[in-house]
Amino acid sequence: MFIKFFEQISKYDIAMAGGKGASLGEMTQAGIPVPPGFVILASAFEKFLEETDLGVEVDSILHSVNHKKIHTVENASEKIKALILEAKMPSNIGAEIKKAFKKLNTKFVAVRSSATAEDSKTAAWAGQLETYLNTTERNLLENVKKCWASLFTPRAIFYRFEKNLHKQKISVAVVVQKMIQSEVSGVAFSVHPVTQDRNQLIIEAVWGLGEALVGGQITPDSYVIEKHPWRILDKNINPQSKAIIQGRGASDIWKEIPKLQGNKQKLSDKEIIELAKLILKIENHFGFPVDVEWVREKGKFYIVQSRPITTLTPETKEVSTRTKIKFINKQSREHSLIYFYTWYEANQKQTRGFFKKVKNLIFINTGKNRKTAIWYDKDELNRLYSETGKKTRKDKRFLEKIKKEYYGSLNKILPYINGKKIRSIKELKDYYNNWIRWWAPMAVIFALPGSETATEEAKVEALRARSASEKYSDLIEKPFLKALKRLRPSLSKIVYYLKPDEIFSKIVISKTKMTEIKEREDGYVLLNGKLYSPEDLDNILKNNNFDLIMPKINLSNVIKGNSASRGHTKGRVKIIFLKKQISSFKRGQILVTEMTSPEYIPAMKKAAAIITDEGGINSHAAIISRELKKPCIIGTKIATQVLKDGDFVEIDANMGVVKILKRVK
Repeated sequence: MFIKFFEQISKYDIAMAGGKGASLGEMTQAGIPVPPGFVILASAFEKFLEETDLGVEVDSILHSVNHKKIHTVENASEKIKALILEAKMPSNIGAEIKKAFKKLNTKFVAVRSSATAEDSKTAAWAGQLETYLNTTERNLLENVKKCWASLFTPRAIFYRFEKNLHKQKISVAVVVQKMIQSEVSGVAFSVHPVTQDRNQLIIEAVWGLGEALVGGQITPDSYVIEKHPWRILDKNINPQSKAIIQGRGASDIWKEIPKLQGNKQKLSDKEIIELAKLILKIENHFGFPVDVEWVREKGKFYIVQSRPITTLTPETKEVSTRTKIKFINKQSREHSLIYFYTWYEANQKQTRGFFKKVKNLIFINTGKNRKTAIWYDKDELNRLYSETGKKTRKDKRFLEKIKKEYYGSLNKILPYINGKKIRSIKELKDYYNNWIRWWAPMAVIFALPGSETATEEAKVEALRARSASEKYSDLIEKPFLKALKRLRPSLSKIVYYLKPDEIFSKIVISKTKMTEIKEREDGYVLLNGKLYSPEDLDNILKNNNFDLIMPKINLSNVIKGNSASRGHTKGRVKIIFLKKQISSFKRGQILVTEMTSPEYIPAMKKAAAIITDEGGINSHAAIISRELKKPCIIGTKIATQVLKDGDFVEIDANMGVVKILKRVK
């Protein structure tokens, strides 16, 4: 299959759909208004090279290039483009393209090149590859070949060397998209590209098609908008005497504009704010500043392209005069990297009125073990708890909405937890998306019992639903990782440390990339969706004015926590950090851990008592210890750091006190 429609493509598909294609697919799935279309995948181009025996010849010509000698670039370009344009399109590829074209039910389409190494956050291929507007079925296949050939224009070849991309495999997909005959069109930047003020965005607008703007023939209107609060800061209205429109045939023509219209503001103030909010929605979805091409037809805005802004200087933050942002370690969990990406993405994109987007979220894995510490901005977390609780008072249906979303997503996941096989990468991606959708309402259910502002009824209802959270939050990644090992066996040894794009892109991971992924075993820092080495942690904290609040270590022989299950006993300490250590636990020992999960139950049954660093009265350790009638002290914060294996301790779970009677040497 050489074709995928936008609805079938996401941001993880750059390797097969290219940067433009992946971006358009991701926006389509996110509900951004994008004109319908499909992508001729990079595999079609590679099949074309294979069937025409051009692959080896193209590589040989590229190896002759010395990018410092421009004539070698131009000679290589001329030879390769001629080879591609003269070769015959394979009949099976051509037939599939024409079949997809008919499904668009349109006469004209835009045909755009989409390089598989394009539009990263540090490099964008804008203007390097070709676009063919007003393409019809008659010249569709020819324009597709022209897009393939544009991967080898002199500027595209030179760009590879300039951006140090010449050593990596670059292919090209082709976007075929329904033409919108725009009355007004333009570009927008979600961060002002000149002042680099991140609270401002800028929109440029012209009458007719945007090619007049891109080509520099027309001076556009320019609108500067402030994001918070929404308001137009500046408008620069430029008269326009002519515009590019579609002619009767397939070509574009210049048309004179009546003076009265030409002197008018291209977008009304209301439309400016409407479009600005759409641009910000795209920025928030992708998580970085974007450069967007937009059009308006019959009063409706459409986005025809979005890519990262690559010209911004790194965001600097003045830290000396500001109060540090205090972070608390909410919990530590033994899970895969994909688990924490799910956590982050759910906090960012799936809140849907449940709670506000979390601004700062840090996951730190030191590499000493597989447990990753989750750090929240203390003030922000308290505010989220309070606001979520208040919603239960303002909206009587709020909790019902949460539960409906919670159980709806959970029911889509449960069959797989209970043994159903995930049979394809697409099904794996669906599972991942349901996981994200389940996470957000689950977080609300988890938070409500501890919210001082929530109604008592909401707390009780949340507790009833929470028992499933305790059980399934630790089991949910197992079907995913098991399927991933089966579907992509070459990655079986590194599944614990893969990012979403490495899982879903279908790209063959090189030896260099494999080494990079394996290095994550030694630890990582995941900050707001970006992955760093543990060595970067100090600089990350300093540059962002973050402060991790570490628990004060009590060096006395008394540790205090909260009583979760009453009782009194004595025994020898056994600290369990990892699930693989559970089998070594012996009957009568005192189980000391950060927090338990369903896998810990065999050890909990053997334990004389249970002590945890984390947790509240309704945590897994608290609930199970009460069922087992075992003394349990939770929320000590420091037990795993102060106690050592073999320490002899006395547990007074009535008072929440641990006394160290004898320390091991």
